[in-house]
Amino acid sequence: MSAQPLVVFSPLPPRRSGIAAYTAELLPALCEGGPVTVVNEEGLTPAVAAELPDCGGALRVLSLAEYQSASETEPALRAQPHIYQIGNNADHVFVYKAFRQRPGLLVQHDFNLHYLIEDVTLVRGDAEGYRAVLQEEYGESGNTLAMLRRAGVFSEAQKLSLPLNRHLLRQAHGVIVHNRWIHDRLPVALRESACVVPHHYSPAVASVAGLSPAQARQRRGLPAEPFLFLSLGFITPPKQIQAALWALGQLRQRGRQFRYVIVGERNAGFDIDAHIRRHGLEDWVTVTGYAPESDFFEYIVAADALINLRHPTVGESSGTLVRALALGLPAVVHNFGPSSEYPDDVVLKVPLELGSPDALAATLDTLLTHAELREALGTRAARHIRAHCSVQHSAQAYRAWLARFPQTVA
Repeated sequence: MSAQPLVVFSPLPPRRSGIAAYTAELLPALCEGGPVTVVNEEGLTPAVAAELPDCGGALRVLSLAEYQSASETEPALRAQPHIYQIGNNADHVFVYKAFRQRPGLLVQHDFNLHYLIEDVTLVRGDAEGYRAVLQEEYGESGNTLAMLRRAGVFSEAQKLSLPLNRHLLRQAHGVIVHNRWIHDRLPVALRESACVVPHHYSPAVASVAGLSPAQARQRRGLPAEPFLFLSLGFITPPKQIQAALWALGQLRQRGRQFRYVIVGERNAGFDIDAHIRRHGLEDWVTVTGYAPESDFFEYIVAADALINLRHPTVGESSGTLVRALALGLPAVVHNFGPSSEYPDDVVLKVPLELGSPDALAATLDTLLTHAELREALGTRAARHIRAHCSVQHSAQAYRAWLARFPQTVA
C-alpha cells in the first residue's frame, strides 16, 4: 500500500489538554503510514517542538494561518484526508471552525459539545451563531430555546440534555469514538459511519519501566508507608473526588492507615479543601496541583490503587485511567458510562451513590486489605490494555476508517 499523507487538526502539548497529549502520542504510529501535517493554533513554536515525538521526518506542524496559506500554494494539501480531533472546550474552537469549512473524519472525544459551541459563539458575543446552531440541531424548537436563553430563561442543566453534536455528525466523512456509550447514543442513521476505537495508552509508560514503587515514592517525596490511593487530572465535581473523600473518611474512622494523593490542577469553582476538612482528612490527603506527564507516571507507579469516578458523564474516555491500567495499577470506577465497558476482571466497579457511598467505601477497604486481589487485578489490567489499546491499534483503525469513507473536496 502506498504512503497516504494526512492532515490532522488538533491542539498539541504543551496545551494542558488530554486531547493534545492523545494526538501527540498517536503521531509516530500515524506517520508510519505516510507523512502527517498537524494543524494547531500556534504552529511549531519552540514550546511545541520541545514536546513533539520523533516521527522520523514524516511530520510537519503548521499554524492555522500557515495551513490556510499552504492550501493556496499546495493544492494537494487540501485534497489529503483530514482528521479533526474534537473536544468539549475552547482548545477546539479552531478545529470546529475548520471542520465546518472543510469536513473530514471526525474524532469525537466527548458526546456532548455544548460547552464548545458556547466557546465558538456566545463567549465571542455571537448570540446569532448560537441560535443558528440550535436551529440546525432542533429546528424551530432550537430557535425558541436560543431566544429564551437570550431573554434570560436558561438552566445549566440544559447543557447536558442538548449535546449539540448532530450538525457535525451529519457533515462528517466517518466518525471515530472511544466507547460504546457514545456510539450507542448517536442517531441510528449515523451509527454505520461510526467506529469505536478504544482510547490508547501512552507509549511514555515505558519511561518508568523498572521503577519500583519505593523508588517512585522517593522521587515524589512520598512516605514509604502507608497504603496510597490516587486520583489524577483536573479537579472538577464530575470526577466525584467528594465521594472518594466521604468513603475514605469512613476508612479513617475504622482505623485504616492510608494516604490519598490527588494529582491535578485545582479548580477555582470547586473548593476541594472544604471537602477535605469536612471529613477530617487534612493530614491524610495531598493535593499536588498541576503535574507534568513524567510526574504523572511516577505517581502511578508509587500508588497502590486508583480512584477514577465520573458523574455526570458526557461520554469522555479517561486517558489517565488507561495509562494507570497499562502500568498495572488496580482501579475503582463507576459501573456505568464508558469506564464500565472494561471487563469485570480488569477494574472494580461500584454503583453511583449520590448520598452516602457505602459501596465505594467497602470496595476501597477491600482493596486496602487484600494484596492478592490488587496484584491479580493489576496484572489482568496491564495485560488487557497492552493487548487492545496501543497507539498502533489506533493508527491502523484511523487509516482503515479513512479508506472506508473517502473524502472529496469541492
